[in-house]
Amino acid sequence: MSSLSKPKNPLSLCRRTFLRQSAALLPLLGTQLQAKQPDCTGARYRLVFASPYNSEQWLSSPHMHQQLKHNIEDFSNGKICVEIRDKGRQGVGHELAVQVSRGAIQGALLSVSNLSPIVPKLDILNIPFWAAQSQPYLNLITSKLWQQQITEQIRAQSEIAILLYHLPGARTLTSTRQYGKLLKTPSDIIDVIFRVPASQVLRQFYQLCGTTPVQVAWKKTAMLAASKRFDALDPSVTGLYNGPIGLNRHIGAVSLINSVQDGWVSVINQHWLKSLPRKLRIAVWEGAEKTFTQHLPMARQAALYCQRGLLRNGATIYYPSADEMAAWQEIGGYQRREWHATKVELLGKVSAFDAFVAATQVNNGPTFPT
Repeated sequence: MSSLSKPKNPLSLCRRTFLRQSAALLPLLGTQLQAKQPDCTGARYRLVFASPYNSEQWLSSPHMHQQLKHNIEDFSNGKICVEIRDKGRQGVGHELAVQVSRGAIQGALLSVSNLSPIVPKLDILNIPFWAAQSQPYLNLITSKLWQQQITEQIRAQSEIAILLYHLPGARTLTSTRQYGKLLKTPSDIIDVIFRVPASQVLRQFYQLCGTTPVQVAWKKTAMLAASKRFDALDPSVTGLYNGPIGLNRHIGAVSLINSVQDGWVSVINQHWLKSLPRKLRIAVWEGAEKTFTQHLPMARQAALYCQRGLLRNGATIYYPSADEMAAWQEIGGYQRREWHATKVELLGKVSAFDAFVAATQVNNGPTFPT
């Protein structure tokens, strides 16, 4: 099957339709998009929020910088001034998690995997093929079970609290431009040198697939892809397109196997938050909640934008067949006995993992656009 032959391919949207849909989202951004930094006249508190992503590239990324800024300032009646430090100026990933934990900055956007050292059970998200699709993932993170077992535990065991979750999309199997091969079936990935983030569960998944996993820091990914230090990687389409230092120029073939959600989180320093008067603490949470609601249609449109962008750069987008998806599930899916010890190690018992799987099937209100 050709890379664009699958029915109902979202890339079949014509340019005019895509631009019309994107323009419809402009009201969500408000006038704050035009002001990169606030006037902050009358503000009593400053919230420095750091991110790897470029605020101006809002069409390609559901980072929601300006929406979060506008909403928190609005709900606080201007008493909190939000300063966005974007484009990785303050660091990326683990660096940002450490800075927020220490109070060097008040908030940041980072990959959910950066919080697994704080609460190891969070790494269950990286067991493949149970919570990768956007609606099941949305069901999971909005469930009482997730809030009690994960979100509240992060708050109890660290200086960090999760402000909101972001849904950039599911992870892929992607070859570098230097390697160039399309990874359609498990046999295609045997002996491939595969870049992995700091997740032992993802490392185990790619070992089951027969690859040689190598851990590479996100900020070094583009450079090492260009120098042939690895053959393939797995971020979502959104992550691939928005990756640091022009990663999207080093992408070969993208296979949409939808293995694991490439989740992001916006986090905040709890000590700073607790220092605020009660009304302003509430304002921060209300601003984050509104931003989360606004981000769902933005995330959908960003994923489409990034797919088109990768194609323009010369990459291939491939939709696996049902048989190919079944082969990936068979070799690495959460049902395999090889995951038994991981489930017990992270959650104490296998039945606890089954409860999280069940939570993906219950809609708690929010719906991801299709």
